Amino acid sequence: MSSSRIIRALMSLLACFAVFAALGSSATATTTAGASSEANAVSTAKSEGNARKGPVVLNVADYSVNYGGRFRLRGKSGRSVKGNIRIQSNNGHGWQTLRKVGTDGEGRYAVKVVARVNTALRAVAGDGHRSKIRRVAVIGQVRLDRPKRYVKLGQSLRVSGVVLPRGSRPIRLRVRGHGVVATRSRANGRFTLRFKPRSHGDFGYRVWALKNGLSTGDSSLARRFSALRPGHASYYGPGLYGNGVACGGTLTPTTRGVANKYLPCGTKVTLQYGGRTVVARVIDRGPYVAGRDWDLTEQTKKDLGFGGVGVVWTNK
Repeated sequence: MSSSRIIRALMSLLACFAVFAALGSSATATTTAGASSEANAVSTAKSEGNARKGPVVLNVADYSVNYGGRFRLRGKSGRSVKGNIRIQSNNGHGWQTLRKVGTDGEGRYAVKVVARVNTALRAVAGDGHRSKIRRVAVIGQVRLDRPKRYVKLGQSLRVSGVVLPRGSRPIRLRVRGHGVVATRSRANGRFTLRFKPRSHGDFGYRVWALKNGLSTGDSSLARRFSALRPGHASYYGPGLYGNGVACGGTLTPTTRGVANKYLPCGTKVTLQYGGRTVVARVIDRGPYVAGRDWDLTEQTKKDLGFGGVGVVWTNK
């Protein structure tokens, strides 16, 4: 064999060794990269596992709140990192996000949401984990318009207002000792009731909105009105000033009061004449003219704009 052939054979053998070396290096690199990627995935999984320490928690301080008030909420996202959490509600029309609130480094949060209607609440973390559902109730409100304070027999007391949350619901007017008048609010929450008193006197009443799907039942503040009856009256005073009165004291031109044959001394009497209303006490006995119920002092007569003899309306 010639020397040139030997040299070519050696070069071919070296080329083969180079190819095998290159293939081995590539396989090693691939194996190393695969191992590195797998290690990174394991590390990320461990990191995420460490961040989520528990379930999403939603706590409610008050499960029933007046309409327009606020539900106080607090809890944890279950992750020991800062982030966001969504407070969602569902009142029968699907889940809607009310607020988005940030969490601290321990995943804690606190927020307040306005009480509008009965609803269900939940907290949703950024990774989709959800808290248990909390059901809360809104205490409805009944707001009355300014009512008439005095009603003459034969007329009706008109009571109007609005119920919140707004909507159609049963409404009741309860007059103490005189039963109940019922109606239903309109879609905008407005209502009107009428009560016709059967006797004179002073009466207390409330308006109730019954429970429905939007809120619990509730009532208005207590109100009062006076049902007035007609009575014949006269006045006295001139020529009698300086004299004593049956209930004690001395009659003067500035004494405000009324005389009546039967009511106890000191009884408060509401008197109405024309567009004026006066409250006076029984201070004397009389009148002793047939057909008359009241004798007004000079001061009471002036306060009412009363002429001298005529009809006044009273609650007694």
